[in-house]
Amino acid sequence: MHIPPMRPTFTIEFPLKPDAAIDRLAQLVDDADYPIDGRIAGTHLMLVIPPADRHFWSPWLNIEVHEHDQGSSIHGRFSPNPSVWTGFMLAYISLTTLIFFASMFAVAQWMMNKPPSTLMLIPVFIAIAALLYWASLIGQKIAQKQMHELYNASMGALNQESDNIQPEQ
Repeated sequence: MHIPPMRPTFTIEFPLKPDAAIDRLAQLVDDADYPIDGRIAGTHLMLVIPPADRHFWSPWLNIEVHEHDQGSSIHGRFSPNPSVWTGFMLAYISLTTLIFFASMFAVAQWMMNKPPSTLMLIPVFIAIAALLYWASLIGQKIAQKQMHELYNASMGALNQESDNIQPEQ
């Protein structure tokens, strides 16, 4: 059974040098007429949906451009807004901590010859974690149209005039 990732990723190789790839993606970010916002820091780009169209599950596309044998390697990762992602991760950390302490308390109860009743809390915490994961998958379904929009915009910027590009030696 394939478990879908919480943050879908892709890696594509282009016959462009990293500087040329970054320049093309920068043009996408700088184009005021195009419905994509973003920021650039070195070889890292972050593409987002403009605030007017953004909702709770709107994706952010983080792109890293690295040098590769015959051009550049583009690694992209979709994620929700960083505050949403942080909230999910804090929830998972909290659930893990609660499971740990429930287990330790159950061991202490068992060592005192009492029934380890706190073990009954662990399935509840695991069910909550599963619900959080399920919510993240629903969020991906809701954001799928915007994910395609960000992906297509970035690939379109990289593919412009691709017929005239020859791999550099």
